[in-house]
Parts: sequence; C-alpha cells; structure tokens
Amino acid sequence: MIERVSLLVLLLALTACSAPEALRPHIDQNPAALLQANGYRIEVSVTETELVQGDVLVDGQRMLDQSRNSAPMVQASGASNSMGASAAGVMIGGLLVSQLNKTRVQNSARDEADQLVAPLRQATAGTGLDAWFERQLREELASGPLGEIVHESPYLMHFQSQAELGRTLDSIRLITEVTLSFGREELYRGRIEVLDAAVWSADSTATIGIDPWLVNQAQPYRNALQAGISETLRVLALDLESQHFAGNPGVEQTLRYSLGAGRFVERGRLIDENGHRALFMDLRGWLKSVPLQTATR
Repeated sequence: MIERVSLLVLLLALTACSAPEALRPHIDQNPAALLQANGYRIEVSVTETELVQGDVLVDGQRMLDQSRNSAPMVQASGASNSMGASAAGVMIGGLLVSQLNKTRVQNSARDEADQLVAPLRQATAGTGLDAWFERQLREELASGPLGEIVHESPYLMHFQSQAELGRTLDSIRLITEVTLSFGREELYRGRIEVLDAAVWSADSTATIGIDPWLVNQAQPYRNALQAGISETLRVLALDLESQHFAGNPGVEQTLRYSLGAGRFVERGRLIDENGHRALFMDLRGWLKSVPLQTATR
C-alpha cells in the first residue's frame, strides 16, 4: 500500500512539473485610483538576451518524430509484482520519456531561433539595449497617465519584458508581464503582448532577411521596441481603469489577423479599437494588441 501511495505521489509530481505555470491575470481593489493618490515605484527586469529572441516554434510533427525515435516500452522495476504498482511504474516511465522528448524538441527549436537572430544580437551587443529599454520605459511612465513616480511610495510596479522576432523576420512581438504590489499583497497582475509588422513590405523579407533590422546598430529594431513600449503602457492604463475590462460585454469569438507573412487565428474577446489598433483578450485573460488593419472577425 505504501509503495502504491509513493508511486502515486511521484506520478502527480511529474505531472505538475511537466510545464511551468502560466501567468493568471488578477486585479484587486482599484489600482488606478490608488496610483493616482499615492504614486508608485518602478522596478524593471530585462536583459539584452531577452530583448532579442526568435520565435520558438514547436510543432506537432517534431513531437511525433521524436516520439518514434524513443524507446517503445518502459517497464517498472522493483520487488512488488502487483498490477497497480506495475501500471503506475509504466505511467511514470511514460511521463519521463514524454517530458524528455518535449525538452529535446524545445531545445532544438530554441537553438534554431537563436541562430536566426544571431546577427541582430551581434548588432546590439555592447550597446546597452537593456539599459536603453528601461530608460525609455521609465521616461514614458513619468509622462504618462498612471500617476506620479514617488520613490517613497508603498506601491511597487514591476515590469518584466521580452521581445521576439517572427520566424519570417517581418514582425516583432513585445511581451510584458506587470505586477503591482503593496508590500506582500498583490493588487494587479497582467500580461500584455504588442504585435507589429515590419515597416517594409511583407513580401520583401524573403530576399532581404534580417538585414533591415541591423541598420545603424539595429536602430529599426529599437524603434519597434519604442513603439511597443508606448502601446504596452496605453493598454496597461486601460486595463487598470477598467478593472481588467470587467464591464466589457464583448463575446468570445474567433479572431484572425496577419503580421507580415504570418497568419494567426485565436479565440478571444475584441475589447477595444482606437482607429489604429485592435485590442483583444485571449482565453487565458492575456491582452494582445495588433494593428487594426490586420484584425478581422
């Protein structure tokens, strides 16, 4: 009996560790009013590597190919010959193999993405891209609508950002996770993605490749990041003021949009249009902003 319980505990632990927990949006009290009344401090977590990434694509075919190359059978070991223990052992072994396959495929996809953006990383190396990004973010916050930056404020707003080039090198995505805390109490937690197409023609990327992003120490890439910062803070202000769009009557629908040569289909709620961009909330509660002319219902 004890052996069965131990196997069950191990099985549950392996299942729980198979993937990192996704961020869950959260909002409490009225953060927008609190920030206006008390101001806030800023903390930014960002690195040069995280700001220059490639889109990591892990498709089903890769997983199937890796599975075919794996051992077809996993046997349980141990003194007990009980059917329950053997079944649990096989399940645990299967989970271990499955997780190993997933890790290998993800590592391979990550290596390919790193190779894709290697010239861009070289162009930005030693330029202080992370410090530049934090400076731009702080400057826009200081002049924005969220409230005054007060170094003695008990409210702390933390930003963690990363950016990715699309696989066809004609789009960029800025991903920012934001938390607002009062001591150990978390008042707000959200994730905002800002997607943009490259400023040059989408059909030119096949021949141009990554070169347009590299001009003048990757100034076009910095310009795209700057635009992403501005849009991120606009969306953040809307999210705080609307209590995570709690009163929005938008219904779940299928949204289709294109960025460069990429075509995307997602389920979510279209919750804001400002004449230039469309903002929608996906099924996880994450917010995504895309150019309006590319978003269709």
